[in-house]
Amino acid sequence: MALLEVDDLHLHYAAGDRVVRAVDGVSFVIAGKGEAVGVVGESGSGKSSLANAVMRLLPKGVARFDGSIRLNGRDLTTLSDEAYRREIRWRRIAMVFQGALNVLNPVIRVGDQIAEPLLLDDRVEKRAARARVEGLLERVGLSAAFYGRYPHELSGGQKQRVVIATALVHDPDLLILDEPTSALDVSVQAQIMNLLKDLKEDPGISMLFITHDIGLASDLCDTIAVAYAGEHVEYGPADRVLLEPRHPYTQRLLASLPRLHGAERPRAMPGEPPDATALPLGCRFHPRCPYRFDACDRHPPALPIAADGHARCWLNDREVAGERFETHLPALAVRGG
Repeated sequence: MALLEVDDLHLHYAAGDRVVRAVDGVSFVIAGKGEAVGVVGESGSGKSSLANAVMRLLPKGVARFDGSIRLNGRDLTTLSDEAYRREIRWRRIAMVFQGALNVLNPVIRVGDQIAEPLLLDDRVEKRAARARVEGLLERVGLSAAFYGRYPHELSGGQKQRVVIATALVHDPDLLILDEPTSALDVSVQAQIMNLLKDLKEDPGISMLFITHDIGLASDLCDTIAVAYAGEHVEYGPADRVLLEPRHPYTQRLLASLPRLHGAERPRAMPGEPPDATALPLGCRFHPRCPYRFDACDRHPPALPIAADGHARCWLNDREVAGERFETHLPALAVRGG
């Protein structure tokens, strides 16, 4: 039984008389303990909305929220909001939000903020809660003395470690991380990534890692989903997605990365993401795709399922793509963009 199974998940927002299709038929699996799935893509691709949907932190104006979210076989979508809050959120699934400055209360000591979830239902005594928090602080690379400090006394990296400790306080099965390193400089970013890799190994926390940086995802994740315009246009084992990508958008993301070796320079992604309230017919990437042909304009690509994942691209369909199947797609994979 998989730890987390998300199947055909939709989250749409009402925007006046229009609908924003932020998450549109997304499916993925986190098989078990210590597995990390990365969701990568540009801003506006639905990555954070996916995290909010799994956590059921939904804003006002939701036009559609359906699909299946199963945790250890239990369908979470059937739970009431109160049951989800009491039994799942923070206890079984916790989240590290983007931007630690927006998460921490500036007038409360960080140790008390970490301990608060333990004390809410009076199941844990204050002394035991403090001991738990001090142990977590040390686990994330801070000393127990940080318990009594205020957020303004901490650096950006220290604040992010505190936020991670807060998410771990109930020892959840799944940790969702929404751009956890985006506001940090490169050296501190590397430290936080090393911490996450350490937590993944011991105690074996499973993760849903959301980032715009496919390089970071490659460093942590076992499986990668590439998000575009509310869909996952490619999904599969990290090695396969990074080395043998099957979707032009994935290729363009990889081509935008700087290389340590070789003379090839990074290439910018052409065009702009589509308006989520007026998505293109057919393939949603076709206005930006150099391999566009007639089928791309008219019909959404089929979703072939294989042991090593899938890609929403007509180039993967031999019958539709014809000779393009033999020419464009293999060349695309070899060139890496």
